[in-house]
This record gives sequence, C-alpha cells and structure tokens, in this order.
Amino acid sequence: MKYVLEIENVSKFFHGLVAIDDLTIKVKPGQIYGIIGPNGAGKTTLFNCVTGIYTPEKGTIKYKGENITGMEPHKIAQRGVLRTFQNIRLFKEMSVAENIIAGCHTKSNQKWYHSIIHTPFYKKDEKKQWEKVGELMDFFGISKFADTPAGDLSYGNQRKVEMARALAADPEILILDEPAAGLNENETIELTNIILKIKEKGLGIMMIEHDMEMVMKLTDYITVINFGKEISQGEPSFVQEDPRVIEAYIGTDDEEDE
Repeated sequence: MKYVLEIENVSKFFHGLVAIDDLTIKVKPGQIYGIIGPNGAGKTTLFNCVTGIYTPEKGTIKYKGENITGMEPHKIAQRGVLRTFQNIRLFKEMSVAENIIAGCHTKSNQKWYHSIIHTPFYKKDEKKQWEKVGELMDFFGISKFADTPAGDLSYGNQRKVEMARALAADPEILILDEPAAGLNENETIELTNIILKIKEKGLGIMMIEHDMEMVMKLTDYITVINFGKEISQGEPSFVQEDPRVIEAYIGTDDEEDE
C-alpha cells in the first residue's frame, strides 16, 4: 500500500464561497503530514471533508484505495480514519478509562443483547477491550488517572485522553487538529514525543498545527494552503524558505507600505 489516504482535486464551497480549492494530498503509512496556513485558510474544512462531516462538491477522497467521499462519519471511523479536535471533546463526567473504552466501540462486534445476557463472546470481547485501555493508558502515562473524571484533568492530560480514545479504535490514519492548542511549553514537548511514538506504530498522521517549531520538528512533508488553495508543498526545509509561504504569513513590503 503506497498511500493510506489520497485526497484528489477536492473542492468545497459554502454559499458560493470557495473554502477548499482543488487540493491534492497523499499520505503514506508511517508518515507525519502537516497541513499549515494562515487562519481561515480552510485547514479544518479539509479535515471535515476527510472525516465525513462535509461532502466536497468536487474531487475524491480514498482510504486504502476505497472511495470514502461523502461517506457517513461513523463508517469512515469504522474503516480506520480517526481524528481529534481543536477544542477537546471528552465525556467530562466519565472516568478516563471509560472515555478511552468508548473509542473501542467502532471495532466491536458485540450485539445489543450480548451485554444483557453476558454471553461468553461478550465477556471475551470486554476483557480484550479493557486490556487495550490499560495498554493505552500506560502508553500515554495516564494510568494513575484511570478512575478520575476526564473533566478534572489538566488540559494537557485531557489531550492525551482524547488521543488515546482515537487510538482505541485501531486507526491506520490519525488526524490531529491543532493538538498543541492550549498547551504550555513542557506539555508541547511531551506531546511531540508522544506523536513520534505513535508514528513508530506505522500509522499515517495528518496534523494541523500553528506551532511552527513543532511542525518543523515532527513532519515529514507539508502542504501549505491559503484561501483554500495549495501555495506550497514539500519537505519542511523547503516549505520554510518558500517565498510564497513567507508572503502568506507576514505579507509583502507593498502591503506594509499601504
């Protein structure tokens, strides 16, 4: 499998306004792919198209060769495309362990009646899922918070719970929408190391992030978009020096003169 995710000539419009303009992006397994650009460039809209929240007007999105364009979000998640959000979305009153096990349901083969009569299949499946929760809490260093309501954790630890919940669904591509948003410097460094450890598992990772130091350290390849359109694409060292990227972020001398 050469690419785990293929976004080909995708466009998205809102009331005639172009949010995404003919974007093509291809992510390999085990690759960290950065999506950057100024505020309002269309980055989250792109992620919403990939995960089924929006349906693009043009183009196709393929996961492992299968066309998932316009597919319902839960069906895309079941296939192995999972995401986190810029604003953390956890079940705040539920414990950390309960939040993480909620991510297992997309791959569970249990039927509604299994939990009522506690069949041997139910017991075996539940045991397997809770073992996975334990492994994920160890991986993220949050085992000591297993019984703590998620809403009582620090912002950095809540971010870990959200990512652990996504990994509980056994994704092959993980989509991170500004994972470092709201984190302090130490939390950002810790998160960077965690993302590198996730990459070692062979997952493809797509990431929107405004922390350029983090982006340049983590990503293998970057697409820069502005007003929904690609303005640069390449390895971090190339993108960082591209005049089109510099102009998009800080403007031109002519604009400053005005």
